[in-house]
Amino acid sequence: MKSLTSRRLINTCLTLFCAALIYALYRIGTGNLRPAGFVSGWCLFAVIIFLAFYNVRKMFSFLPLGSSASWLQFHIYVAFLSFILFAVHIQFSVPNGIFECTLALIYLSVFFSGILGLYLTRVYPARLTSLGSEVIFEHIPVARRQLCDQIESLMVPDDVAAKDDSGSVALAELYRDTVHPYLSTDHNVLIHLLRNSQRRHKTLLNRLADQIRYLNTTEQGRLAEVNSLLDRKFQVETQYSLQAALKGWLFFHIPASYSLLILGFFHGVLVHAWRGGL
Repeated sequence: MKSLTSRRLINTCLTLFCAALIYALYRIGTGNLRPAGFVSGWCLFAVIIFLAFYNVRKMFSFLPLGSSASWLQFHIYVAFLSFILFAVHIQFSVPNGIFECTLALIYLSVFFSGILGLYLTRVYPARLTSLGSEVIFEHIPVARRQLCDQIESLMVPDDVAAKDDSGSVALAELYRDTVHPYLSTDHNVLIHLLRNSQRRHKTLLNRLADQIRYLNTTEQGRLAEVNSLLDRKFQVETQYSLQAALKGWLFFHIPASYSLLILGFFHGVLVHAWRGGL
């Protein structure tokens, strides 16, 4: 059985060979004054249809159409070949006309959103695994609210004024001045995706650690529980951001792909009609 690295190397070499062959055929066709645009256009349209069938394959996974992993590999490498076909079809220049420019922009948005999805699906699952037990995406807002309520109940108990002889309210003040502003901040998906949230989370924990010397034994125990809950809240919010990114890019990539198919078909019909029919 070939290793993953050797398979990727072979697939990459085959893709580069096919790309070079496509470009060579384009140069030959251009030199012979043949309608290279028609050939490359229909080849590109056929490739896009094949790429769109990957989503159909996922919807009908019960059919014996090969493994999803194999389809994904074909999808990735054929998608890169489609970019060469696209460049050949537009003759390595900016298209003319509003419709053609719109169609080109839709293709580019599909292609680059696919590259983004490839990165997300290769990097984010590992980050999710490192965050501990995974929470179902739809349950994360509820879990976050519960964690915030638990933190508040630990730092601002109902009997805060009478919990010790000195009437210390250090935890309540710490919650009001430091923790509550952190908890009430709107959840920012982009910050978690870029890992900037980890610095803010560590800054909060350091500020809490600086205040521990002003607390009595009971309050220090409560603060230790709060730190654990804050860590869990950070993990849950990061999971929400990563899962949202893994789900969200498909809501753009798939509709844009079908839009590309529809507009590509009408583009072909219009070109042939303008040229005098099929």
